[in-house]
Order: sequence, then C-alpha cells, then structure tokens
Amino acid sequence: MLTTVRGHYNGTQIILDEDINLMRGQELMVTVLDIVKNAEKKNPDLSKYMGRGEKMFTGDAQEYVRELRADDRI
Repeated sequence: MLTTVRGHYNGTQIILDEDINLMRGQELMVTVLDIVKNAEKKNPDLSKYMGRGEKMFTGDAQEYVRELRADDRI
C-alpha cells in the first residue's frame, strides 16, 4: 500500500487526521512540511507584469517566477 495521509504533531506524537487501517509494525515514511498555517498569504501583484511585451521575458519573468514559488505551499 502506498498512500498519503494528512496529520499533525500534537507536541508529543504524530496524529493522523484521516482514518486508515495500519498493521502493527507497518513501515511508514513521514514527511514534515515547512508550513505555518496562520501565516499571512502574500500573493504576487500580477498587474505589474501585465502589458510589458518582450521586456517581461528578459528580466521580470525571473522575479515573477520567484514570487510565485515563494508562496507555492498550502
């Protein structure tokens, strides 16, 4: 079985947020996400990239992609 299940850490143990049947001794892989749930989500200002023609694709496109990737987590 290969599946992904959401969960959280309560300070002492990992708690699964979904009901799943596991066998005693079943091997698991745990991924810790670098997410702060209450962080203010900053969306890039897309209007500053509109109507720029070729110039957008020389220098500004890299900044645009960096801004999108900086906030690509849930």
